[in-house]
Amino acid sequence: MISAGSIVRSTAVHCIAVLGLSFTVFAQTDGKYASATEMPSDRIADSYAIYQQVLPSNAIEWSEAPRTQWLLEGVTTAKPLSVACDASEMTDLPKTVTPPPERKAEWQEVLDDFAAHCHDRYQLHAENFKLALPLRLLDKDAQTLYWKGVTGFMPPKGNIMQAPPTPDDFKGAHGLHSFSAVYFNRNHTLAATYFGMGCGSLCGNWTWVVLEKTSSGWNRLPWAHVNMMS
Repeated sequence: MISAGSIVRSTAVHCIAVLGLSFTVFAQTDGKYASATEMPSDRIADSYAIYQQVLPSNAIEWSEAPRTQWLLEGVTTAKPLSVACDASEMTDLPKTVTPPPERKAEWQEVLDDFAAHCHDRYQLHAENFKLALPLRLLDKDAQTLYWKGVTGFMPPKGNIMQAPPTPDDFKGAHGLHSFSAVYFNRNHTLAATYFGMGCGSLCGNWTWVVLEKTSSGWNRLPWAHVNMMS
């Protein structure tokens, strides 16, 4: 059961079927998902500003892990084409975020954007990120290689929270991160994106992140109340 502040645990990262956006450990391909396209020009600046603000933040676990590079899926995640945008599964945006009563109208615009674009998958470009550390975008083959290196790892009995070692081809990184598209209100002053990190069969963390645009940039709001863990 998911309720305010709850944590959902699964037996394996690659078996999370409950997620409304069907975030899987392998690339979303094979006809179940929309083909990746370039991000619409009117979304680029704000979307990348949000991604580069959220990625090194404390939105999920391991934000402060020592690393020399970030690993990020090269295409945004989305709902499968077989699932309607208005299906509102239990970890979909409408059920996992509660805005203050006085902001419901502008939040509804974000929900409307999600309903219109929940299937959209965008190709990301590393040069659009401005981060302190290098960013490596992984395509389907690289993601498969990463997951082959961490899936199946069983932590020792004395330390069941121990994460799998990072595969040799990805040294200097901690976990493979992913983003959905960013969903906006009409004025692009309120937004939400689904952000996650997978690191093995029993290692991962995903959550919705809600942000507001101010004079100082995009700031996170404490409206999301569901955190998915494995």
